[in-house]
Amino acid sequence: MRNRPDAMRQIRSIDDLVSSSPTKLFSLSPNDALVQISLPLVLILAIMTRLLVIGQTMTAQEESPAILEMWKQQLIFRIDQVMDDWAVEAELPAFPDASRILWEGSFPGDARFQKLCEKSQELNKQDALQLRLYEEALLPDPDAEGPLLVLYDPLASVTPDDVSILPPESLITPERRAYALAHIADRMLQWRKQVEELQWTAISETAARLPLNESSQPVEAASELRRISKELSQRGYPFLDRVTQEYEVAQ
Repeated sequence: MRNRPDAMRQIRSIDDLVSSSPTKLFSLSPNDALVQISLPLVLILAIMTRLLVIGQTMTAQEESPAILEMWKQQLIFRIDQVMDDWAVEAELPAFPDASRILWEGSFPGDARFQKLCEKSQELNKQDALQLRLYEEALLPDPDAEGPLLVLYDPLASVTPDDVSILPPESLITPERRAYALAHIADRMLQWRKQVEELQWTAISETAARLPLNESSQPVEAASELRRISKELSQRGYPFLDRVTQEYEVAQ
């Protein structure tokens, strides 16, 4: 009799097993069974769709900066090309320092340095040169390799043939224009510093090469430097305004 509870538990376990038999499980209605089967599929489809949307969004976010930066890459590249051409024409790369200046006696005798001084006069009118270089950069180079983006600035004097068909990234907004002009101004500042340093050194070197003043009257250094800079200008070496104004030399 002590084993009766165990026997009863076994009977109950068998009843439970019977109640969960395949016959019992498949006693659902067709609609209920369809719902139970399709629900996991719907969830899987929803997850896949969500992942696809997230993937497309991430891809668009990764590509957008490249598209938005295309105008900057091409415009800065063109600006640098135009400015490199100006520097080469002015013979600026030939004078990384004043030691490259050729001399004839006490004064420079260098055609390239003379050309540099003459061409650099354009730096005295910075705004005009800055705008000219910028608008030259807007003109596409027909010999350029790779895809070419037409750039259009409504404020510029150069205009593409048909602006109505240009993509949005072709438009140079006021902000983009300011960015480009600032880039040009930075390089022009470096030019100015280089040329001024060359011209200051030329004046100082000329003063050192000239014979000492034998006059009994003392000569002020500033007066002597003004005379030298004026003489250099007359010999075909015009200096930048900031240099000539320092010595009060009339243009």
